[in-house]
Amino acid sequence: MVTGFDYLSKDSALQQHWLRRIVAIIVDGVIIYAPVSVLFGLAGISWLVYLWFAGAILFLYAALFDLAIGGTIGKMLLRLKAVPVSGKMTAPQALMRNISKIFWPLLLLDWIVGMAMDTQDPRQKLTDRLANTSVMLY
Repeated sequence: MVTGFDYLSKDSALQQHWLRRIVAIIVDGVIIYAPVSVLFGLAGISWLVYLWFAGAILFLYAALFDLAIGGTIGKMLLRLKAVPVSGKMTAPQALMRNISKIFWPLLLLDWIVGMAMDTQDPRQKLTDRLANTSVMLY
């Protein structure tokens, strides 16, 4: 069994790919979480409600951008594109591959489980596999 971690430990291009993905999600997180934080802070709304609301917005933002143009602002800045393994990106694929973005520990688990599995494509997190998508450098 060859896992994504096996590939990652030996392939500098794959290491750069995952670093780009991490930076992209941080950029997207700032784009979504910063304004929501200000609005919820001014309104005095609980931080727990804020985290779930911002996560839901991040999920919808990422899914819509993946469907419409193949990636979020963070992905575009880092020259990454979410693509289906075959055909054109569909709404169910875009929703599936981004569902873990609702709550950041789920996203971390999504990455770890995806990389720990026997893989043909070490660029896929678990939800990418389920959605039959991947992220490519362009």
